Amino acid sequence: MNICILSTDQVKDDQRLLDAAQQKGHNAELYNIRDISMVLTSEKPIIYWRDQDITKTFDAIVPRLNVSFTDYGTNVLQQFICSETYVSESPEALRLGRDKLKSLQYLLARGLPFPATGIAYTPQGFRQLAKTIGTPMIVKLIESTEGTGIFLARNVKEMDNIVKTFGQLGASYVIQSFIEEAAGTDIRAFVIGGKVVAAMCRRSQDGDFRSNVALGGRSEPYQLTAKEEEIVLSATAAIGINVAGVDFIRADSGPMLLEVNVSPDFTGEQGIENVTGINIADAIIDHVVARVCNFYEQHYTSAKVLESPRGILCADG
Repeated sequence: MNICILSTDQVKDDQRLLDAAQQKGHNAELYNIRDISMVLTSEKPIIYWRDQDITKTFDAIVPRLNVSFTDYGTNVLQQFICSETYVSESPEALRLGRDKLKSLQYLLARGLPFPATGIAYTPQGFRQLAKTIGTPMIVKLIESTEGTGIFLARNVKEMDNIVKTFGQLGASYVIQSFIEEAAGTDIRAFVIGGKVVAAMCRRSQDGDFRSNVALGGRSEPYQLTAKEEEIVLSATAAIGINVAGVDFIRADSGPMLLEVNVSPDFTGEQGIENVTGINIADAIIDHVVARVCNFYEQHYTSAKVLESPRGILCADG
């Protein structure tokens, strides 16, 4: 099988996926999305890697899109979908997973638990929301990642200062209830194809309220309860994502979801692969291969298509 891993600088993780695919006997390539360009015509889509036409080269595309590449990356994926190539994640699911507020609205629709979250158009609007959210509170950039862009405001004055700063930078942000009993600890569950394949508990080592490994947190294997697993899988189903890292905390009232990471890291000393001993890269490749076979057997595409006299028109799916 010919597999393309679209990379955006998650070097170790992407190399692990490449090696796993090749060790399983597949022809696999690792392409940086910066080297991908596209042409749209009325007759057909064309996709280039550097100066090579790769429109019909691959059986499967595995996206690994960092936050800053979301817009361009999802457009590239849509182009592959228009060329009737299997893409392991839908562009819509990736866009949704990157929008923290919209993701919570989808979780809300399923009745899933998460900390109270508020958004307003102006800094003044947040002062009113603070009465409901309460202090201390978290102020979080909507496109925050690996713990950056997340701040703890212990009173309304601190919140005011942070949101005004974000406002001057033109950034989008939310405020969220601070669950004090869970400070410095969270759980990461790694989901592949509707199954939790590994989980770990992350703990801050320096008193930081954030437990992210990127900020110095330490990890240990964790066994989810039946209730936690149900919530985690419901969250990924709500987003429509196949491979995800779901973060949640253990509040006094029970598990509360924090976010669904749609391009999660899994390597490194404190990464979930090393901590749990589970071969995440192999599991991802096995999932993709199984889905590819089903995709082409049933002539099913992850895009919604509209038949017209001029051929197939693609729309996000």
